[in-house]
Amino acid sequence: MDNKHEDRIKNIKNLIEKLIIIIEILLALLIIFTVILSIKDLIVLGITVFTTEANASYEILQGFLSHTLLLVVGLELAIMLISHSPGKVLQVILYAIARKMLISSINMTDILLGVIALAIIFITDKYFHTKDVKRIL
Repeated sequence: MDNKHEDRIKNIKNLIEKLIIIIEILLALLIIFTVILSIKDLIVLGITVFTTEANASYEILQGFLSHTLLLVVGLELAIMLISHSPGKVLQVILYAIARKMLISSINMTDILLGVIALAIIFITDKYFHTKDVKRIL
């Protein structure tokens, strides 16, 4: 009687794990689809940079870089959802911090905090990953 109950619980756990993996894959596909749709906006921003005067093109270029890096973060997030590896989590964090530093750092404190965060990611990758895991950075 106990064995049947344990087997039933084990089957339910396996079913829930499979369902979660399917949902993660669907979310990753949705993110990829959204990134593909957003490429049109990048093309429009790129053309606008070349057709605008120098003073205004700086802000448009900053918007272009912001949008591009956001799409990269989205793609890395989709890869992380599918691969389930610690290295991919570090990559997503790395791109998110780089985007923050390049786009919305207002003062030197923001940049310094970003550099410290990047250093922590590199240290984590170098010293806390196991030797058999492929390094990502």
